[in-house]
Amino acid sequence: MLIAQLSDLHVFDRETAQVSDFFNKRAIGGLNLVTGRRNAHPIELTERLIEDVTRIDPDHVVVTGDVTNLSLPGEFQRVSRLLRPLWGYERLTVIPGNHDCYTQGAQDEQRFERFFGELLFGQDSAPETWRYPAIKDLGDVVIVAMSSALKTGPFMAWGRVGQGQLDRLERELRDRDLLDKFTIGLVHHNLHKRDKIHEMTASLRDRDEVLARLLGLRMNILCHGHTHRAHRFDVSLENHTMLVIGSGSSTQNSMDPERVARYNLTQVENGEARIRTRVYDPTHRRFEWLV
Repeated sequence: MLIAQLSDLHVFDRETAQVSDFFNKRAIGGLNLVTGRRNAHPIELTERLIEDVTRIDPDHVVVTGDVTNLSLPGEFQRVSRLLRPLWGYERLTVIPGNHDCYTQGAQDEQRFERFFGELLFGQDSAPETWRYPAIKDLGDVVIVAMSSALKTGPFMAWGRVGQGQLDRLERELRDRDLLDKFTIGLVHHNLHKRDKIHEMTASLRDRDEVLARLLGLRMNILCHGHTHRAHRFDVSLENHTMLVIGSGSSTQNSMDPERVARYNLTQVENGEARIRTRVYDPTHRRFEWLV
């Protein structure tokens, strides 16, 4: 099975944004958009990304959060249209990031789930029953979609998975007899330590607990986003090792080799994983294999 990991698309929709939308935490995000981040995630790059993924035609695509920039309704509409060629419960899994839960209104209205809930929990499920994690048994691979997204205050972007979500995950994996299958977990916030400022403002608050619980459940790969830099490391417990991998942003408009747009492709076969990366070449305006 071939799994593609995309992340941090940060789709913005200028056409539907109104001045009143910025009378809250979005004032900071709006300032970023008119200064340094205005062209950081152009729609053209998102379109080329989707074209490239469609051409590669993986068995399943996961998107590890921050599909929108400011969690505006128009942004959710636009990104759902952009992802439409990949659509379907068996084909696409999208989890929320902190930018998809940017304001109290977005959180209270469950704006992300209104657009992507059926992809996570199935068309036949009722919204009142939707609780993270969403678990998809795809045959050779199990996808575990967790949420670490919470509305936070200005200048804050931290997250938390929570004890309840981890307990539900363990119960469901055991009840559905999925513990022995190759499992890929998804969470938005990064699992590695960063500098002191990011640790205070943008970390996963229960990082150690998440890693310990997932290792105990013998998860094989844990995918994250959030940092816009590709990152990977192994964590081990007894005779089991879990790979933690961040793809970086898949739509970052940058000449910096560490930040340029990219996405990962993981080939799972006979319980083993082989990971390759496609990186955007701004000169030729296309994605190419990272050598």
